[in-house]
Amino acid sequence: MRITGGELSSLRIPTRFASHVRPSTDRVRESLFNSLQNQGLIEGARVLDLFAGSGIMSAEFVSRGASEVMALDRDGKNIANLKELKAMHPLLGILQIVKGDVWKWSPEQSFDLIFADPPYDMPGIQSLPDRLLPWLKPGGKLFIEHKPQVQFAQPSEQTRTYGSTTITIFVQA
Repeated sequence: MRITGGELSSLRIPTRFASHVRPSTDRVRESLFNSLQNQGLIEGARVLDLFAGSGIMSAEFVSRGASEVMALDRDGKNIANLKELKAMHPLLGILQIVKGDVWKWSPEQSFDLIFADPPYDMPGIQSLPDRLLPWLKPGGKLFIEHKPQVQFAQPSEQTRTYGSTTITIFVQA
């Protein structure tokens, strides 16, 4: 896997993450990050990457100018992989790695952007917006990657589908 854009473009990242991890594809990442950059949302942003897994999304945010990036995952193998990723390049030094469960952990500060890529079959996936939107600053955006069949009760700003992957975008009022 490689970073698709920004200062670390083409940097290959470690792939020794847990076997249940399903990293976002290059196509999904390129589309999402091009849109975010065109809107001026990444530069200087405080970002939370939930269910961080491989760390590719965290690395993309760092590469494209986020000022703070926090990666949260509960799997020990993924945490080790994230630490290896962080050591690969000085720019990745801003990456904060937290071992925790999204349903039990709470942040001390709010974020500009939150990206969540939970297991597609995770129980309670529809309640993620209720859990995560309060963690955003006003006007902040939440991106949830999921199967196209998943529907959320909360109003969303936009839904984008890329084959078997959908990203639903929510905005904090």
